Formats: sequence, structure tokens, C-alpha cells
Amino acid sequence: MQKENSSPHMTPDEFQEHFHKACILQEAGSLKESLEIYDDLLSVFPGSPLLHFNCGLAYFDQQNFSKAETHYSKAAAMLTDDPDIHYNRGLNFRRLHRYKDAAISFENAFKAGDTSIDTLYNLALCKQDIGDFSEAGRLYDIILSKDSTHQSCLNNFAYLCHKSGDTKRAESLYRQLLTINPGHLAAQHMLSSLTGTTPDSAPIEYVESIFDNYANDFEHSLIENLQYKTPETLYDFYFQVFKTKSQHRCLDLGCGTGLAGEQFKNICIELTGIDISQKMLAIAKRKHLYDQLIKDDIIHFLQAANQKYNLILAADVFTYMGDLEKMFTECSSSITKSGILLFSVEEARESDKGFELKHTGRFGHSAAYIKSLCQQTGWTILDHQLSNLRQEKGEWIKGHLYLLQH
Repeated sequence: MQKENSSPHMTPDEFQEHFHKACILQEAGSLKESLEIYDDLLSVFPGSPLLHFNCGLAYFDQQNFSKAETHYSKAAAMLTDDPDIHYNRGLNFRRLHRYKDAAISFENAFKAGDTSIDTLYNLALCKQDIGDFSEAGRLYDIILSKDSTHQSCLNNFAYLCHKSGDTKRAESLYRQLLTINPGHLAAQHMLSSLTGTTPDSAPIEYVESIFDNYANDFEHSLIENLQYKTPETLYDFYFQVFKTKSQHRCLDLGCGTGLAGEQFKNICIELTGIDISQKMLAIAKRKHLYDQLIKDDIIHFLQAANQKYNLILAADVFTYMGDLEKMFTECSSSITKSGILLFSVEEARESDKGFELKHTGRFGHSAAYIKSLCQQTGWTILDHQLSNLRQEKGEWIKGHLYLLQH
């Protein structure tokens, strides 16, 4: 970064004193106070790339990504060859879902001399996000040639090959990752999906990490890219059966960012959300839909709960669980007489288990399996229907909506 020029309104020593104080406040996490000082300094030095850069960093930490971009863009225009500005601007563009712009920023950082693995890795992620899978794969190969133990690169490259249909390469990369880190649950789960192994459920830690990492892009990806409308479809399905707006004490299992809560809030006198991902819950909290939001494993919560509900929702939750017997049993214990369990499942082939782990890493459940579970656990199927759950590679993933009564 360049040194600041003096001004008749502030001596260089005064500038350094105020700037140093702002930096200390910023490092301590006192972002509002530091930004107030930066704003004062910018009123005197509006052409300072350093001040704009630090403002961008502070607004990024506040998760005010639009404001951050305002300052990063000014800093980048003043110092076109500063790799730090381009790199951090790229990170900010990713948070704004502006992946093409993010890729350009990381490319600019690389051209300005930042050839680090971090820059290459973030550029590869952007290329993957915008669908340039060939370039993403090329970059992942370069990274692995520099560091064959880069676990995030191995995992993302394996997932890219998996999604692109190169299952042989994906399997090889997952195995390479597991050699380095045998406890890598995501790699083990996805390898199982490729080798035809069907566990009883996805590891809780895997599900938690998936959704913590996915939280900021979750709604944009599902709704905009995958045409996801299951919460709305479940709501319409409910009214096809009941045709009334009864007021429910409702439990939203795996509530995520609150998409189901948005649909069902108007028929709830009390709405409780449970999810394993703290970051998803943080987004749901900002919507002010739920009376309670609780971070917990669903089975553990149901086993410990004293409250009984007369409506339990599970929108695209059972896709991360194989064996649902314990889930149905615990829901039975937490439901009032004549209470409702409303959920979606992906289709599966008929099999001895009644469920399968698909190549996507999600579980599917057969109609015969759901019927058998209902008979075992005291649920009556009031209705069920075939539904388009979301798109995958331009094709609809088929599933079933179920409305059970206890």
C-alpha cells in the first residue's frame, strides 16, 4: 500500500495517530468505532486507497458486503496492481454471489503477483460456481501439483468430478483424501454413495459441516438455481387435505434458513425450529418467524423434549437419513393425539432395506418402506403424492410428499 499524502487539514502525525487508533479498534473487533474514524479520515483524504481498503475489510467483517464493495472498488481503481485489494474484493464478491466478478478479482490478484495456493483455490471455486468445470479442474490439478495434501482441494475436486459424471476420478480423489485424513466424514459418505454402500444415515458431523458451509448461498442456490419449492408444495398439499387454517403448535425439523417456516407461520400459534447448523439458524433468526430456534440433533431433541406438537414438518430432511424407524418412533412420542407429520422424501428403488444412498450423497426411500414404518410406529397415511423436489443437472428429482396422522 502507498503512503498517505499530507493535508492542510491534518498533519501527517495526526493522521498516523488517528489511523493507528482505527486499526487497533478494527483488530479488536470494534468495527463501528473504527469505521467512524475511517470516515472522518476519508473526509480529509478521499483519495486514499489504504483507507478505502481498510473500510472494505471492516464492512466485510460486519457482513455488510455491499458497503465493502463500494470501498474495495474505489481502492482497486486507485491501486490497480495491488494483489491484496483484488484478493479481498474477490472474497467479498463471493459473499455477494457475484461469482464472475469474484473470478476476475482473483485473476487480477494472480496477475499482480499473488500466485499463492489460496488465490488459486478461490479462483477454482469461482470457476466451479459459474459452471466452468474444465477450468476449475485445471486449477485444482495445479494446486495438487503444488500440494498433494490440500484436503479442501481434494474434496472439492472429487465433488466436481462426482457431479460431472467422472466417478472413477472422483473415487480416486476421495480415496486419496481418506488416506491423508481417514476421519474425513464427507469423503467417506460420498465414497459410499459411489461404491454402492448404504449406511443407515449420513454422519451428523458431515451434515452439520455441509450446511454451515452452505448457509450463505443456501437460498440463492436452491431457489434460483435448483427451482426448489418443496416448502410451498407441502403447504399446498396440506390445504388440499384439510382446507382449513387450524392454528398449530408446530415443530419444524431441520428448519434451515426458515423456508418452511415462511410458508406455515400463518397457521401456527407457536413455531419451533430445530437444526444442526448454527449458521443456518442464524439466518432463520433474522426472519423473526420462530418462537424458538434450537441447535441440536433432531433425534436427541425429540428424545429430550417435554413439549408435544400437533404439527411436525420435515421438508427435505429425511434425504440425509436412511433408516427412519427411530425418527418415526420419536415423532410419535412428541405428537398430540390426531397430530400431523408432514414431510418429503426422494424416490428410491424397492430393496431389502427400503432406502438407498444415491450418487448425490442423499437418501431415497421407497413407498413400501414408508408404509411399513407407519404400520410399525402407529402412523396413518392420510395422503401422499408424487412431486418435483428440485432440479439436478436440468432434470427434476422426483420424490413423494406424505401427510401422516397419529
